[in-house]
Amino acid sequence: MLQKISNHIAECLERAANAEQRAAAADDPAVKADFERNALTWRQLAASYQFAETLERFILDRERVKHGLWRR
Repeated sequence: MLQKISNHIAECLERAANAEQRAAAADDPAVKADFERNALTWRQLAASYQFAETLERFILDRERVKHGLWRR
């Protein structure tokens, strides 16, 4: 599951970078603003996936501790 989340994060960041490039190339201020909002949205989604990944790791670690499977 963590690998799948990491793939989603990478895809979101790639889409954000693409939107930022398109915003930089846009001549029309409205189009530029749309691409900038789009990039922000992709970055926010990536951050949400990162939070979910962190939470999943925390839960898995707690389960390992609970069942005595914790190893450093």
